[in-house]
Amino acid sequence: MNQHDLMVSVLTAAGGEPIESHAAPGYTGKIADILFPADNVIVEVKSLTTDRAASDETSEAVGEMFSRHTHMGAPVIFGTVTVKLHDLPYAIAMNTLRIAGKRVLAEAKAANTQLKATKAALGRPEAMGLLALITPPFRLDRHSIVALVGDAMRDNRCRSIDQLFLVDPPLAAPEPYRRWGNSFMSLHSRPDADRILPQHLAEAIGRAWGKITGQPAGRGNEEDYHRFGATS
Repeated sequence: MNQHDLMVSVLTAAGGEPIESHAAPGYTGKIADILFPADNVIVEVKSLTTDRAASDETSEAVGEMFSRHTHMGAPVIFGTVTVKLHDLPYAIAMNTLRIAGKRVLAEAKAANTQLKATKAALGRPEAMGLLALITPPFRLDRHSIVALVGDAMRDNRCRSIDQLFLVDPPLAAPEPYRRWGNSFMSLHSRPDADRILPQHLAEAIGRAWGKITGQPAGRGNEEDYHRFGATS
């Protein structure tokens, strides 16, 4: 079972239903993955499968961006060095994130398109759109992914995504990330969101995760995540 299928199985076990069973016969347009009919929540599952931030290609692209933006405070790099985002000017840090998180930005835009099309196809324009993004503990950490999805939403874009449901597990991950350890789930709303995932539904997803993976769900504070092994 890959990551995408794992997340779909969990959502189904939590009471979600395949969107295909609700679409009109013969519908061939873009479509999301799961519908929670009673709560009017549509979920699109996206999965990150490659550690782009750790690739040589990304390092080279970041280095080239630095060389073009020294006038904005980008560092001058000689040889191989480790650069922390927090040490960079904001604009340079965001450009670095966009290069390393190109796949995240693309997935957010694609999810928005699928959620928008699904709301129209099902006649549910007021449905809540949830992007469930599942990723192994790659170098691109949780906080960076949240920032990138927020960046995809800037200037009132990606309006069909109301919340990000970020899942950071080593389960079903590609090698060398396939190791047993803690998994982490967190919800992140867009700044102007007027809808959030109902608490009972979030708890149902947690219970379903425990049932399928053998990892019992428990509440955690964001500040404790790193202590228990989350990427941050």
